[in-house]
Amino acid sequence: MKRLLVLALAALLAPLASARVRVVRHPAVPCSFSLVPVWGATPVPAAGLTRGMVFIYGQTAECAQWSGYSSVDWATVEAAPLDAQPAAYVTIAPNLGTESRTTSLIIAGIRLEVTQEGAPTIVNPSLVTNGTFPTDIASWIWYDGRFPNGRGTASWSALDANGSPASGSILLRDDGPGLAFQRLQCIPVSSSTLYRFGAKVRTGAGQERGGGTIAMFTYPSPDCSGDFTNHTDGLVSPTEPGVWQDFSFTMRTGSRTKAVLLIIASGALQPPFETWFDDVFLELAE
Repeated sequence: MKRLLVLALAALLAPLASARVRVVRHPAVPCSFSLVPVWGATPVPAAGLTRGMVFIYGQTAECAQWSGYSSVDWATVEAAPLDAQPAAYVTIAPNLGTESRTTSLIIAGIRLEVTQEGAPTIVNPSLVTNGTFPTDIASWIWYDGRFPNGRGTASWSALDANGSPASGSILLRDDGPGLAFQRLQCIPVSSSTLYRFGAKVRTGAGQERGGGTIAMFTYPSPDCSGDFTNHTDGLVSPTEPGVWQDFSFTMRTGSRTKAVLLIIASGALQPPFETWFDDVFLELAE
């Protein structure tokens, strides 16, 4: 019978043992406390909170003990070593998600609702559409009949400049001879503004076999129609084949510029020649 009582008592105490209790104190008589967190009703920032103070009022000679409890692993409660005014430390881990989150802490028998903001959504500053090629090469076209182009193919490749298995790149193969094989994108921009453009580039052979190019042409029309007014060409030939290399260039648009053509190309000196582009960008440089 004694063994049965011991087993029953252990079963009752098991849930309590698994709770995340940071402070364990037990009042001898019924007590009434109130809580004042130093952050007030303001949500905790996404970056988190380290030992934020929660003042505990209502302590008397008979009510000098209390307990603190958190049911989630991203919030903890511990006693603050203050003699004059009892308090608890609350620590909130950084919230890496974009959604806010809420939990209820129990301090001195009182429920304290704590809300934490979500992490800000990172906005891609690039004006390029589909410059990271996660699943395809959509938006990268050529104006057949308007501009001449070389012989070759454009295709999506699973090779990603950042090694991500969930993304890829665009592969331009120039079969030569003559003009490089190209793809482009028309992008609205502001006039008289300095822009930075570039990409991460990889080639399948050495520079003696060919190279890549990225260029920007400015237009006074929003759809890139008519004649261009200025341009900047950048040679993007990595020093070592099979290795991704970053390239970046700048160009200031003219007073009448409304759009630019961003062009990427693979040019063969000894065809065929393959060039991969990834993380193609166009962004403000000032």
